[in-house]
Amino acid sequence: MVNITVERTLCKRDGFCVATCPFVVLTTDAEGYPITSPESERNCINCGHCVAICPTAALEHAKLPPSDFLAVQPGQATPEALDALIRNRRSIRKFKRTSLPQETLDEIFQVARYAPTAKNINHIAWHVTRTYEATRHLAGLTAAWISQVGYLPTAMDAFNAGGDLVLHGAPHVAYCVSPMEDLMPWTDGAIAATMVDLIAMARGIGTCWAGIFIKAAGAHVPLQQALRLPEGTGVVGALMLGLPAERFRQTPPHIGQADVTWID
Repeated sequence: MVNITVERTLCKRDGFCVATCPFVVLTTDAEGYPITSPESERNCINCGHCVAICPTAALEHAKLPPSDFLAVQPGQATPEALDALIRNRRSIRKFKRTSLPQETLDEIFQVARYAPTAKNINHIAWHVTRTYEATRHLAGLTAAWISQVGYLPTAMDAFNAGGDLVLHGAPHVAYCVSPMEDLMPWTDGAIAATMVDLIAMARGIGTCWAGIFIKAAGAHVPLQQALRLPEGTGVVGALMLGLPAERFRQTPPHIGQADVTWID
């Protein structure tokens, strides 16, 4: 089946679609119209660039319905606004227990699905606790493991006393799951989690990377059973989410300058 079709009455033969294709799926015929072959389409990663770049909407992709494409949206962040967002970001370790509205969570993860993945595989799935109680249950399982292995021996005692050295009392933990046989699952997970981090912060929501939770998810059987991950998948990124219980009034310094080696 041919996935990419060209409406020749609309095509201006400008070559934009051929030039943008990252895997040479499109070439041109003797008249300059873009064409594919069954062999070349095997290399297609369904990125949609060929459709998105065409100024006359002459291309369609069978796996990417026209109704799913969005117009380029106005109001992109200025460099100053994005720089401020990154500099002002803090790892929050004191949260209000109040759960975030479902519509806010939905909004965050609908935007985050635009995060890039290696070769556009796009197998990242998010699992998100809805309540403080569900989050605390996972924190307890993680605390048991890090106490047992000696990473943080006081974690379980603190948990039993009502504290939380793992997820810091956050109402939500969001962890991204990927097939571990994918091309670059850990990179895909880090990118996806970074996107959620910034999307949440732009909405006034506090975040913190849950590194201990990720480690426990890969090693502690009781936690793995509680997570109910599909066969062959693993946790490749995780964040705490919730309303911050404290407000920072300054941005702490990062000592030194950017460590960059310039290569000519």
